[in-house]
Amino acid sequence: MRRLVVIGNGMAGARTVEDILARGGAAQFEITMFGDEPYGNYNRTLLGRVLSGKESEADIVLNALPWYWENNITLHAGVRVDRVDKYSKHVFTGDGRVVPYDVLIIATGSRSYLPPMDGIHTPSGSLRHGVFTFRTMDDTRRMVQFAREEHHRRAVVIGGGLPGVEAARGLRSRGMDVALVRSGGGPAAILGKDRITGIRLGSQAALDCDMVVVAAGVRPNVDVAVVSALEVERAIVVDDQLRVMDEEDIYAVGDCAQYRGEAYGLVAPLWEQAAVLADHVTGADGSSAYLGPGRSLLPASRVAPRIQ
Repeated sequence: MRRLVVIGNGMAGARTVEDILARGGAAQFEITMFGDEPYGNYNRTLLGRVLSGKESEADIVLNALPWYWENNITLHAGVRVDRVDKYSKHVFTGDGRVVPYDVLIIATGSRSYLPPMDGIHTPSGSLRHGVFTFRTMDDTRRMVQFAREEHHRRAVVIGGGLPGVEAARGLRSRGMDVALVRSGGGPAAILGKDRITGIRLGSQAALDCDMVVVAAGVRPNVDVAVVSALEVERAIVVDDQLRVMDEEDIYAVGDCAQYRGEAYGLVAPLWEQAAVLADHVTGADGSSAYLGPGRSLLPASRVAPRIQ
């Protein structure tokens, strides 16, 4: 039995493990997974429905904790991997664990991008009370709790993409007055000292608000790859088999992977990447190749349907 370690328990990491198991991987690997969040795997694309109250947290779970036990997967939920020693083949965690691997998959996803903005952080560097990103289950819980407080009535959501629209729609359903604005256009500042009183974007007049949600895009999580001396440009550079460049037994998948200069922050490419990677680490099909969204050399029957 080879030791397979997966850094990341989000949609990319869990989907890849599902595909590995579907190809007989349980007979080949002892599987260990690490995830920053203290949960099983959930559908991040449905957080807007949780924010609006149309779905519960349980409704968007893809793999609850019992799934890991039932498939003999050791899950360290809420444990961050700090670095990888690619020469001795060990991962080192923030809580002092040292775990060996034979095959390593990095699926660290992405994090919310915070544009330069005065007044967004406390002196210690954390986000101010009343400032939120919209990326995780915990983000969503905090936003719901804040919106429920009677004296919080007005919100500004920064970001004109789908996450921004969903954040604005969800907060409106919670009874808040919401302004949806695009980022950019000059210096920005969050106003107020003890509490947020408004926001100024560029040369526009200040908008009164009690709450600011930043949904202005994402950036790949590559910190562990950088400190571990792996090939990183915008994201972790991979080849047609999702293998990290110049590494024999290290792969990357999902938002944190860069293929031919592109990093794809969408679900459909993730599914194709996971299937190709699973084909290679299990030996199910050595000819399988990822060639970009919708162009992979992979039988359609081995790409499971997308999450709706």
